[in-house]
Amino acid sequence: MKRITTRAISAVALVAAMGVATPSVAFAASHKTVSSHDSSTTTVTAWTTWKATWVTYVQGLKAINTTYRTAVQTAKATYQSALASATTKAQKQTARTALQTALTTALSARVSAITAAGNPPTPPAGYNGTAYVTALQSANVTFRASVTAAQSAYVVALSTATTAAQRQAARGALETAVGNALTVRSNALIALGTPPKNPGQLS
Repeated sequence: MKRITTRAISAVALVAAMGVATPSVAFAASHKTVSSHDSSTTTVTAWTTWKATWVTYVQGLKAINTTYRTAVQTAKATYQSALASATTKAQKQTARTALQTALTTALSARVSAITAAGNPPTPPAGYNGTAYVTALQSANVTFRASVTAAQSAYVVALSTATTAAQRQAARGALETAVGNALTVRSNALIALGTPPKNPGQLS
């Protein structure tokens, strides 16, 4: 059970918060301020409108990950409490089974929620940050898709596993898939290069 609560869960937790952050490129100058008679007005642009929808989208993903991490922490705390009061092998096995069920349920819920969230809103054309953000979003979407697919496969594998060897193989496959996804995403981010200056300005 130690492997379930450290290796596999750590692999999932490692990527749970990745691929969701909104880069600073989206928060650069994205509006014009016009002064007249000692008053200022902000002109709302397609970029600022899109940026607001992206922020909302990212916040939704973060909420999903927070819910997942909370569920994992609760499951582990419940397991430790049950284990501390267990006096027989049967009670300890019951505690381990309950932990596995809770972790699998939490992971399934995360996969479903991330899938339901869909893709991020596409940045508007005509701005000098459009191409960069589009490529960045593509890298993150690909990353999340790979991870959720691996997690989904892990849940299925665990549901049919009947031996310790099968469960270990499922964990190994998850960790390998997560590692590969991280490598692909890292390479994609490196290929992006330096973020454009003044991304909220018309190109």
